[in-house]
Formats: sequence, structure tokens, C-alpha cells
Amino acid sequence: MRLDPERIKALTASTSSYVAAIAESEELLPMLAAAWTEMTLRQPKGHYTIREVLDRAAEKAERQGDAVTGARYRRALRDFEDQFAQSLPETAAAE
Repeated sequence: MRLDPERIKALTASTSSYVAAIAESEELLPMLAAAWTEMTLRQPKGHYTIREVLDRAAEKAERQGDAVTGARYRRALRDFEDQFAQSLPETAAAE
């Protein structure tokens, strides 16, 4: 089943900002991005992987001259960090 870009945007609107950013930047269906994010968070240092994906997506958008998308990805990264910072062990947060 192929989804058009408008349908993908509508589906990502119902997810967290960071899952929506991952779905968009990695060209994944929102459900797949959500599953990947959840699976990655269960891995040791998985939060670092998600940070890298979001940061890399923001940098790529900015390099391509798309400041609006870059800023949206940076906001998604901040949202992610705000949500998961409290659940990280002190040593992981300091790394």
C-alpha cells in the first residue's frame, strides 16, 4: 500500500514530534517510525541513537537551505530530550 505525502503528514500529526520528525526525515511510515523509536529506546544507549538521527536530520535540512524544517527537527530533538532526560541514569545524562 502506497501512501501519498499528505496522508503521511496527517498520520504523523497524531504522533509525538520526534517520531513525526524521524518518520519524515527517514521517509518511514509513522507506525514504523514509532516502532523503531520504541525498539531503539529499549537498547543500551538507544536514546543516543535517536538524538543522532534527529540531529543529523536537522543538520541535513539546514545544509540544504531548509531552515524551517531544520528548526522543526531541532524542536523535536528538544522535545525528545525533555521527555526522556528524567528517565536517564545520571551517568548516561553526563556522557
